[in-house]
Amino acid sequence: MLESTRLDYLAAMGVVGWVPRQALANAAFRLPPELPVTREAPGRAPETRIELPLDSNRPAGTEASQTSQAAEAIKASIAVRSTKLAPQPAPVLEQQVAESEVKAEPLEAFYLQLWMAGPCALLIETQEPGLESASPALHLLKNILRAVRLPEVPHFYADFHWPLIRNRQFDRSAPAASLALQAFMQGRLENKGIVSIGCFGTYPRLLLGAGLDLSEPAASEQLIEHLPPTWFAPALDSLLSDPAGKAQLWQQLKRIMSRWQAEQ
Repeated sequence: MLESTRLDYLAAMGVVGWVPRQALANAAFRLPPELPVTREAPGRAPETRIELPLDSNRPAGTEASQTSQAAEAIKASIAVRSTKLAPQPAPVLEQQVAESEVKAEPLEAFYLQLWMAGPCALLIETQEPGLESASPALHLLKNILRAVRLPEVPHFYADFHWPLIRNRQFDRSAPAASLALQAFMQGRLENKGIVSIGCFGTYPRLLLGAGLDLSEPAASEQLIEHLPPTWFAPALDSLLSDPAGKAQLWQQLKRIMSRWQAEQ
């Protein structure tokens, strides 16, 4: 093993002082630690000990101090080496952990229905159980479809409940709802020949992304990745009592109705 690799392993394990049992291959030369000379107490039996050779040119009075200085120098070099090799926390990882600890606010529950009217799909915000056959909202929708020359009797195709599951540990934020709704629409409309999507209500605007302010009205028509051109309108229930909103919607639909008229 290379010396640098060995030191990296030791630093990662937090080992700052160590002595090899045998000579290590590719190991750099190190000054061996010098043990201080100890004196035996009077009347005590001599003990077997290992003495390192001392330099004969050194004065006898300075042996203990020089040994102590050499040991301190070795400890300092080991401490400096281990400090340089100690793994430093990545600032990017710390930022990701901090961001993950900030939980997004959960989005309130809502219910959407997907209807088909010829080459146009309709994503409608409504209350459960949804549009009923004799409801004023469905009657208004039929009048709108008749005016723009779409089949005036749409058929129900699928619905979308948010949250997807009742487990509170599941991410129920607006970004999660936006991704789930986009995946829902892409999966349901694949290979259906849809040329336009009409959205009625507030929460269908999540197709545009989670950063959109739902209190602000969306533009008349938007291009969304992996989906046909999408236009947005107020909820059917609010249009029932808003003649000005109906007139504005009619002007909007006159500009974009050519998309499905070309398919008929």
